[in-house]
Amino acid sequence: MAALLLTTFLCTCVRAQSLDSLKAELRQENPKLRALDLDYEAAMRVSGQLNQLPDLEIGAGVFVLPVETRTGPQQFRIGATQMLPWPGKLAAMASVADARARPLLQKAAALQLTLIYRLEKAYFSLAGLQDRRVVLEESLRLYESLEQLALARVESGKGSSVDVYRVQLQSQQTERQLAELRYLVRQEMVVINELLNRPADTQVSAELNVAERVAETLDFAPDLAADDPDLSQHPGLLIFRQQQAINELAIELTKLDQRPDFGVGVDYIAVGQRDDAEPAGNGRDVILPRAMVRIPLSKRKFTAKRQEEEVRIRALDARREATENEFRAAIRRALNAIDNAANELSFFGEQTRVLDATLAIARSEYANGQRAFDELLRLENQLIDLRTRAVMARTTILLQRAVIDRYLITN
Repeated sequence: MAALLLTTFLCTCVRAQSLDSLKAELRQENPKLRALDLDYEAAMRVSGQLNQLPDLEIGAGVFVLPVETRTGPQQFRIGATQMLPWPGKLAAMASVADARARPLLQKAAALQLTLIYRLEKAYFSLAGLQDRRVVLEESLRLYESLEQLALARVESGKGSSVDVYRVQLQSQQTERQLAELRYLVRQEMVVINELLNRPADTQVSAELNVAERVAETLDFAPDLAADDPDLSQHPGLLIFRQQQAINELAIELTKLDQRPDFGVGVDYIAVGQRDDAEPAGNGRDVILPRAMVRIPLSKRKFTAKRQEEEVRIRALDARREATENEFRAAIRRALNAIDNAANELSFFGEQTRVLDATLAIARSEYANGQRAFDELLRLENQLIDLRTRAVMARTTILLQRAVIDRYLITN
């Protein structure tokens, strides 16, 4: 019963998850994405702070030396002033603030693509390492059968024990390679768990049909190479247009800044009564309505501001063009790498078929004493090397497909 519970526990520690499920978990759990969402939410609160009238100004004063008037001495003054910006200015300020928040959405989308690319890269590398492990484990079985063949030759007096030791050395080297693969697998698991905000030692197993994914990529790549992909909706490019929208709104706000601002106010002045006379309205308090206008006198600063924003718009056009060129160059490099890996994969397949047939003959000839052990061992090593290189070529195709998906937004 205890052994059964232990086996069940070990099985549950290893998560075999599809790539799509990991992507969905990343979108929900990654703290960097959550932080950008909160940054956007905070930035959207700024417009509510700007779309308000300026604070009401209230002042009071006492006449230390009262000013004598016909109706009596002025004793103290209380006043209130409210500035009124040019119509539309407050709404324009709020629009600029909202526009400054929108690029955060594109920044979050671009970050999500980058994180998903890192996830795919680690996931495909993990799948490749799992396939390499299968090749190495099969290699151990090949070396074991070769060792049995060499032992049979030694027992019959037709072979040398040196051949047995050489096979054992090859087996030990393969076991060391397996240990190295286990280390590399743990490294990729750490990357995946970091992206998903999980404990670093959480076990992950790639649930992927590599051959099917590779075939799909090889069908997809030629069509993409022949077409000019549309990258206009990539968030890394959309963000430049939204930044230009900020500059355009800033120009409109500058036009409103050149308009005068108005102000209204009222003062209440308390007046004391005269003792030396009784004029009409003796001691009557004063209520003084006021109106003000603030007129910008220098226009040059507004002209300079408009020119600054126009130059920034042109600079963003140049940056967008440079970024799009980088994206297209990355896609082209990935397509070239896929094409090269596909050619290698075809070559390795042909070579493997020839070697399989050659090895079958070589084993028989070695058992009958017609072929040297060195040549048989060399052929076995060539076969293992070809299988390993084929796995690496398939992994290269998947990794380069991840690069393409990063820019074509196919996640």
